[in-house]
Amino acid sequence: GQAVVNYASQFVGNPYVYGGSSLTNGTDCSGFTRGVYKKFGKRLPHSSSAQRRYGKKVKGGIKNAQAGDLICYSGHVAIYMGNGQIVHASNSRDGIKISNNAAYRTILSVRRPS
Repeated sequence: GQAVVNYASQFVGNPYVYGGSSLTNGTDCSGFTRGVYKKFGKRLPHSSSAQRRYGKKVKGGIKNAQAGDLICYSGHVAIYMGNGQIVHASNSRDGIKISNNAAYRTILSVRRPS
């Protein structure tokens, strides 16, 4: 999990592009998580709603989340860093960034890619 977080964190500051899948030239939220996990041999779908069904559901949600877990929202997905933080391709204004409050919107599911 920590290796996933470390890899994902190196792309902070890169652009958000809707429908994009380049970690350096621009990606959307699901393209970001997909690109990060591809490095670790996991094939995630390029859709936040499809990623919500990927891997194993973490019982207890955010309070049992571990570094590297997928945090799934309505229309958005992020990678959990630990200590309530997420790294994600946020929006076209902020790009790829770290947010200090994983529960900044309603969390629908926490998934552990297995």
